[in-house]
Amino acid sequence: MRISRFINKWVASVMLTVGLSFTICAQEGQVVDGIIAKVDDYIILKSELEASYINFLSSEQARTFDGDARCLILRSFIENKILLAMSEIDSVEISESRIDYELQGRMQRIIQQFGSEQAIQQAYGKSIDQFMDELRPGVEDQLRIKTQESNILSDIEVTPAEIRKFYSRIPKDSLPLYNREYEAGLIAIIPKPSQSEKQKVIDKLIEVRNKILNGADFGIAAIDYSEGPTGPNGGDLGFTSRGMMDPAFEAAALALDKGEISMPIESSFGIHLIQLLERRGNEYHSRHIIIVPKPSQDDMDKAQSFLDSLRNEIIADNISFEEAAKQYSDDQGTKYNGGFISGPYGSNRVPVEALDPSLFFAIDSLDQGQISKPAMVQISPDTKAARIIYFKKEVPPHRANIRDDYEKLKLAATEMKKAQKRDEYLKKKIQEVYIEIDPEYNRCGIIKN
Repeated sequence: MRISRFINKWVASVMLTVGLSFTICAQEGQVVDGIIAKVDDYIILKSELEASYINFLSSEQARTFDGDARCLILRSFIENKILLAMSEIDSVEISESRIDYELQGRMQRIIQQFGSEQAIQQAYGKSIDQFMDELRPGVEDQLRIKTQESNILSDIEVTPAEIRKFYSRIPKDSLPLYNREYEAGLIAIIPKPSQSEKQKVIDKLIEVRNKILNGADFGIAAIDYSEGPTGPNGGDLGFTSRGMMDPAFEAAALALDKGEISMPIESSFGIHLIQLLERRGNEYHSRHIIIVPKPSQDDMDKAQSFLDSLRNEIIADNISFEEAAKQYSDDQGTKYNGGFISGPYGSNRVPVEALDPSLFFAIDSLDQGQISKPAMVQISPDTKAARIIYFKKEVPPHRANIRDDYEKLKLAATEMKKAQKRDEYLKKKIQEVYIEIDPEYNRCGIIKN
């Protein structure tokens, strides 16, 4: 079951790019490809199967897998097509904004892999817009499959009795061993730049704006002054759909005439000069110069002093650690969990090997129940924060048991129940949906007369 879940996860990702770049050709340009399966109105190509098979061979799971991987991959493709066909029958709707959001995220990850938009254009001979147009149907299909599957499994819950039954069926010598785990939380306060520090940035950007208005090139100025990742590219942000950017940035950009340069505009990312280059329907093309105001030493001292006072309030039981984190912490990864670091199984227990080394050593220096004194830490290359750490509990290495690992067992039991319901659903629908498979793959036993 584990290997099939692994294959299901990355088969979908291969589907997104195989149509763009993976065509099996003979020496004289003859396409050596063909349809190997049909599910309702959907087809599966041999090139899709082979692309997924090649990816699988390079994975860790391939080292221990001794079955017919092509059959398992083909079954996963067919199951996805069944879910896609049923999503149409059940009238599953995916909003354009959701598709746009997912597509932008996928595109950003692809750009990061290639290093730049130019590298993608050189590799494929296509513009980013063309690339996104080709990716769009695949992204929409994935969202339909995901939504259909979610609808099928949305009512799955497990009772305490089912969890105990699941646990009792695991042979004692097969129960997993867990390393030492910590239950710990943190509250971080990022020093906010004072108004005087912001004014220094505003004054600098006004100076840069005046230079551009007097003939300097905006793109060169962005290279010289902008602190954003687009600086080396002249500050060019490309075409952006409405609703994708910071609201303050977008409102300022759309208030400009073509070619106009804004006065300094503050967003959640920093302070910008924005130039609107073009509008096209629901999209706009802009470039910017961004400078991020830096907190002074006085600003950092104030943040540390505030956190020290908050720590004293927690120790005095005037406010709980959880409530203090929710109200004041700037750490978005833990804030809404009461400051606690989330573990991999839906609990607040984190294996020591999963902790950042600096965080591990900070926790390890505390006694259980202790809260550290505030310390300034580097949370990103450009950002420091004042931080306190609460070491609530340590769980020593142990073999899984119902008392210490209830949440982990609950998650495993839930996933097993979901897998069973998914299998039952697909077995039923495989009889209802038209399916045709090339005889070459009869060995896979996917459909039986």
